[in-house]
Amino acid sequence: MKTDALAETSLINAGALPRIRITGVKIHQLRAPLTRRFGWSLNWTDQRTATLVEVTTDAGLTGWGDGNWGGERLLQHPELVIGRSPFEVESIFDDLRPEAGHQTRVGEASAGGLDVALWDLCGKILQTPVCDLLGRRYRSRVTPYLTALYRQDWPDLAEGLAEEARYWKSLGWRAMKMKIGYGPETDVRVVRAVREAIGSEIELGVDSNCAYDVGTALALGRRLGEFNLMWWEEPILAEDLTGYARLAAALPMPVASGETLTTDRLIVDYIQPRLVDIVQPDIETVGLTGGRRLSYLCWLNHVRLIPHHWGTAVRAASTLHWMAATPALTSGLHAPPIAFEFDQTESPFRDAVIRQKMEPSPEDGLIAVPAGPGLGVDVEPLAVQEYRARLIEVR
Repeated sequence: MKTDALAETSLINAGALPRIRITGVKIHQLRAPLTRRFGWSLNWTDQRTATLVEVTTDAGLTGWGDGNWGGERLLQHPELVIGRSPFEVESIFDDLRPEAGHQTRVGEASAGGLDVALWDLCGKILQTPVCDLLGRRYRSRVTPYLTALYRQDWPDLAEGLAEEARYWKSLGWRAMKMKIGYGPETDVRVVRAVREAIGSEIELGVDSNCAYDVGTALALGRRLGEFNLMWWEEPILAEDLTGYARLAAALPMPVASGETLTTDRLIVDYIQPRLVDIVQPDIETVGLTGGRRLSYLCWLNHVRLIPHHWGTAVRAASTLHWMAATPALTSGLHAPPIAFEFDQTESPFRDAVIRQKMEPSPEDGLIAVPAGPGLGVDVEPLAVQEYRARLIEVR
């Protein structure tokens, strides 16, 4: 049986959906040390962290998500989730906003991981892949691009990044993203080194994690124009809306941002005014409920949507389902692809927490959307337990 979750209330009342109730939420906070630290423009890290959300029901079915879980609002108001039907997923998403119940134009939602877990449950109950519940499935395979090329303790940053880039090219990667934000002179040097290492046929994006003010970004962006970049991600602070408008109008490469923002802020500040060329929400914050809203509004406003992804394979699976249900902006034969961020930096638990393997096909480089019910992946409880630093339970 398939149904649109927007019709959940009438269907439940009519007895068309199973009367299953949520009995608990478990928040698994994971942590693991790295064998070698890596860094970006803002910091260094010697560990990886993640949050998995597990939702249990009175039918014995369990849903999983990766990302934010509602925090203090859920702890103070467990009745917003416990005892309700998983098919109330969109209502629960809205009820967990800190501003829920107030007549504000823009609320904040911060339970993307919990939202994904509920969609996973709905798919499992109905024996249907999540992408089919989100609406129309536009594709079953998605084009990935590689995320790697962080700074490490190399004697020379440019030489180290160039050597790593050559390694990824040797594995067949055709698109990759590197970190910058180390100062304009260093940025030009390292981007030039990587571009020369991979050649002109490989697509290259850069991400500076909000390192610059708008004036510095304008000057640097003009210098980076010679490297034919697929986009520049977060050149300035996400809240600098006037600055982004100036950059998008002046720079030779597409400008991208939005990974830290909520659904409502993205809609009002980024999508409706067409502030940037590429919007990059993260499912840990916007969930699949927010993701579905963003997909339609990006299509309507002709703004390219490329979700940010930095988490476990559970988040990867949910992002792939979201992208399967995201329409292309144009029907052109060479339209920009719906691209998936494939993180390949070190993570002891990223792939270990599910039993399936998600990797590009050796034939064409595409990644298949998991095909089973719900998210289509099976969480490995022993791996979750091994890397869990803290468990929070809500009942």
